[in-house]
Amino acid sequence: MAGCRPALLIFSQSASLHVSLRKQMQGRCLPAAASPLHESLLASRIRSILREKIHQCVTMHGVALACGDRGVLLTGPSGIGKTTAALAAVRKGCFWIADDLAVIKNVQGRLMISGHPRIQKYVTTQETGITSVDRLLPKPSMKKKAELAFVIDVFQTDREGIFRPIETRILGKSLPLVRVGIYRTGYLRRNLLSRAIQKLNEVG
Repeated sequence: MAGCRPALLIFSQSASLHVSLRKQMQGRCLPAAASPLHESLLASRIRSILREKIHQCVTMHGVALACGDRGVLLTGPSGIGKTTAALAAVRKGCFWIADDLAVIKNVQGRLMISGHPRIQKYVTTQETGITSVDRLLPKPSMKKKAELAFVIDVFQTDREGIFRPIETRILGKSLPLVRVGIYRTGYLRRNLLSRAIQKLNEVG
């Protein structure tokens, strides 16, 4: 291992490095760290970090839409109604990009949002299960990608409403983010999503 001169050794499912192991690593000038994560999850996290730092690309759980030429990332827990509300918004004039997994790339200073190529053609709802998106929407209402303009984060709370926009950072760029609260037993409704998009349009 010392002959290979690795950049970093990470020991999975470990809260810390054992004293004897730490001494061995130091004696051979091998950088080492410990992680409590399982090796498969740890490998996934490392790949994500490398994609972000080297390829200027991240993947995020959420629904991707476009309002005109402005991309929107809709995030929040699974089963909260993001997909259903987004489909309703598309039927009222927005454009569909992707469900479940959004890919964001920094392309010459612009954040471009699209779907993961393996699943971009599919959508999952409680009514239909996993189905082809073109069975639910006409082709003119779909886009492959758009420049990401803002983020909407949906969460469950005791008070429904749209909160004041704040700032978030993706791939080093600042974007406006608005949080939408829905009742713990409820789902995101299209009118709430439309109001959130309108509020973000007002701030930039």
